[in-house]
Amino acid sequence: MVLAIKAENLKVGFLLEEEVLWAVKGVDLAVEEGTTLCIIGESGCGKSTLASAIAGTLPPYAVTSGKLRIYDRVLINGDVRNYNGVRGRITAYIPQNPGTSLNPFMTIEDHFYYVLKSIFGINRKDSRRIAIEALSRVDLDSSILEKYPHELSGGMQQRVLIALALSTNAKILIADEPTSSIDAYLKFQVVKLIGKLQRELNKTLIVITHDLVTTSTICDDIAIMYAGRIVELGGREDIVLNPRHPYTKMLLEVSPIPGIRKPLKHISGEPPNLGVEITGCPFYERCPYRIEICKQEPQIWEIGEQHTSSCWRAREAPWL
Repeated sequence: MVLAIKAENLKVGFLLEEEVLWAVKGVDLAVEEGTTLCIIGESGCGKSTLASAIAGTLPPYAVTSGKLRIYDRVLINGDVRNYNGVRGRITAYIPQNPGTSLNPFMTIEDHFYYVLKSIFGINRKDSRRIAIEALSRVDLDSSILEKYPHELSGGMQQRVLIALALSTNAKILIADEPTSSIDAYLKFQVVKLIGKLQRELNKTLIVITHDLVTTSTICDDIAIMYAGRIVELGGREDIVLNPRHPYTKMLLEVSPIPGIRKPLKHISGEPPNLGVEITGCPFYERCPYRIEICKQEPQIWEIGEQHTSSCWRAREAPWL
């Protein structure tokens, strides 16, 4: 087994005036090469910050602690970060909003040229050849190279972003909310495409999303994230068929399932503010299954082989 990504007690925060707001709070993670991990949670849970740490797109005012390794490269070691030779070459980032990620004043060909020239120093002729090949992988014709982003549909723009990431031939792809800005039908098309490319090209894929049901079709493993922590981690079937954290169970209940009509549900309450120090279980205030011991910091329970849950009642489910 070759580990593509390994995080040890990784913390990522943002310095605001004299206070650090921690968005990622002590994540331990190991991702095997050639597999797909979906990191799932509500907005504000820290999943996009974790993706930025892996991709190397953290802003200068970010603060880090712990360790992050990609293959044999240590990218984060305490407060020291080193992404030289990693961004674009080893990791490629697919941003969540094509409307703001693509430059409206540049043609699609210019986007490829800018990316490939900045990473590899490549000329325009070679960048065009690589662009045509990458676009064909996402079912787009080379004729769009002369077009501007606004001339493409939202789904086509999203596929251009995927093609841009593929063009660098990076080993690890990080897709941040790849379906957030497109309609329900296109969601499944984009997810299916990403899964197909991962298998064909043997990439290591990290998918950041709030949509557990849609993206679970392509995952090998799923990490459920809440309030900056991974509260449940396991294989796809373990998480979907045998959830052992109340938050995971509730995410499954509120997720729409194609072809099945059911009453819409929601998770009551709001996630805790990043600036609030939490004692005990971070999900305590919203959890319908809480008991007295949940006021204490939960330990991580092993439910099965490579299936863990940070819940005092994990071994009691299903479902209590």
